[in-house]
Amino acid sequence: MLHPKFITLLPCLFLPLLTPAEGLLAVDNPAKNGQTNSAYAALASFEANDQVAMQHYDGEWASDYTPRTGSNLGLLAVRAEAGLQWQGYRLGALYRADARVLANRDTSDLVHQFNTNSGYTPAHSYPLDYQVSGFEADGLRLSKRFTMNMTNAWQLDLGWGISYLHGKRIKLETMTGQVLTLNTKDFNANVNRSTSDSLMNTTDLASFNAPYGRQTSVSGSGYALDTGLVLKHPPSGASLELAVADLLGRIDWIDLPTNVATYRSGTAAKYYDANGYVNYYPAASRMSSYQNLGQNLDPKLWLAANYPLGNFELQASSSYTQGDWFPQLGVSYHLNALWQVRAEYDVRFNTLGLSLLHPWFYMGLRMDNSNIAVAKAYGITAGVNIPY
Repeated sequence: MLHPKFITLLPCLFLPLLTPAEGLLAVDNPAKNGQTNSAYAALASFEANDQVAMQHYDGEWASDYTPRTGSNLGLLAVRAEAGLQWQGYRLGALYRADARVLANRDTSDLVHQFNTNSGYTPAHSYPLDYQVSGFEADGLRLSKRFTMNMTNAWQLDLGWGISYLHGKRIKLETMTGQVLTLNTKDFNANVNRSTSDSLMNTTDLASFNAPYGRQTSVSGSGYALDTGLVLKHPPSGASLELAVADLLGRIDWIDLPTNVATYRSGTAAKYYDANGYVNYYPAASRMSSYQNLGQNLDPKLWLAANYPLGNFELQASSSYTQGDWFPQLGVSYHLNALWQVRAEYDVRFNTLGLSLLHPWFYMGLRMDNSNIAVAKAYGITAGVNIPY
């Protein structure tokens, strides 16, 4: 999130605040809220996966397939906020979308072979482990920055933020079990699958068997609490940052369609498509229900150390959530008192980010490949700040 000072202030005061929401996970640090009166809007969006180009990730996986040996991750983090700022406060309308897909190598290989009709590895056992967790919400957020002078050499800024969240969409899915291939097109399966999806077609019996035929709509509401700090050493210009998004957070969903299905080998459970590939009927062993679900939001951490060298500023940082670290290295260059350029390298997905920052606006782009058609990771940041 960008928190610039008004242009009439001294450059040494506002330039350190010219930062979008931090890291690949778009963590906002409320300790960076500005003191000036302004209207603001900011967007941070990042999506990536380990296996194929993002343009094919939700489709046929037709691009080059380059998975990791262990767990393969898919990630989405989108955050947009617009509102008013005054005396360290911010009040804004908020939109969020977060998703995480985790699959072991065997599950990833099986999905790729199925999507591309490339044939299964004969006489191979695939232990399955697949998880999807994602939600979309909008709402309101109030945040506040507090400044504390610790000594003559150090300054500490603290911040907190609280959001009301209106749930718009959720999808939770797990798949576990074992698949044993018989040949390149056929396999025996012993698989359990659980899916909760607010977009599930509850009127189609092939997708969902509504209890007693009842049709209803999903609703969700909740909250999120964020916190952060910035420790500054003005004589040297060095600083340390810590922020935690969703330190406490929860969305309660009402009437969420849920399927629990079991896939078991057997002649009656199988059918074959036009290309001869095996498919399984889940309906005979599927239980459909509406669930009231309390979704606890997973905390997202941001850590950073900054040190200036002349017109340059170096940064070592990392985001963290659910056991995954996303380290970054960055360097900024102050072209003059108002303009700044920044380059960042993300170690996890190998993306390079370039940003242009000004007290009134910023914009940035990151990608792991200059050709968007084959890129497995990309993101954008943008924001405006209008004093009043």
